[in-house]
Amino acid sequence: MTKDALIVFLKAPEHGRVKTRLAAHLGDDVTLELYLAFLEDLAALARSFVEKTFVVYDGIEENPPQAFAGMPFFKQRGATIGGKMSNAFADVFAMGFDRAVLIGSDLPDLPVEHLLQAFEKLDGAQVVLGPATDGGYYLIGFRKDSFSQALFSDIGWGGPSVLSETLARAEAAGLQTALVDPWPDIDTMEDLKRFYLRNVQTGRGSHTMHFLKQQEEAHGLRL
Repeated sequence: MTKDALIVFLKAPEHGRVKTRLAAHLGDDVTLELYLAFLEDLAALARSFVEKTFVVYDGIEENPPQAFAGMPFFKQRGATIGGKMSNAFADVFAMGFDRAVLIGSDLPDLPVEHLLQAFEKLDGAQVVLGPATDGGYYLIGFRKDSFSQALFSDIGWGGPSVLSETLARAEAAGLQTALVDPWPDIDTMEDLKRFYLRNVQTGRGSHTMHFLKQQEEAHGLRL
């Protein structure tokens, strides 16, 4: 039987260290509460996903965020974001898992279907990527026998060509790559506004939407 793992890659919820571009507009206090709501929604997604979930976090905390209580966790290790992601995959594969998919923490309304699609595509492909709307990716996955550290080195992290650079690296390494459906992550106020509008339109409830509506009613937040 194939053993699959979901890796949730996140920063520990520490005041002044999370979602700094949002904090420039919302302030550190509101941004921390918003980030905690993100994590609640992400944990709910992970719990709805029947495979093993590992929380891999960056921060000084010795325990995972409360939302992920009971899930196995370990701290990120490495000097760069690419090195940290690469090491997370290496650690999970060393535990005996056959396939692993990694996602970030700023995806509070990611549909579970995108995760299912990623693992399905790994039946045929060696690498799977989920394109984000900013030129990066929100999801990356490998089979154990196709894992390559080359996809994480010398990438212009945070720039608009992360996805294209990663695809080029995969092609150079001779790895067959598949893409899952695109999805937007949330880094800026414009991203947050788009999140709010699409969830208001669908009527979808979530911890993040509840928090934003509270801020709207109590403090006049406008999105």
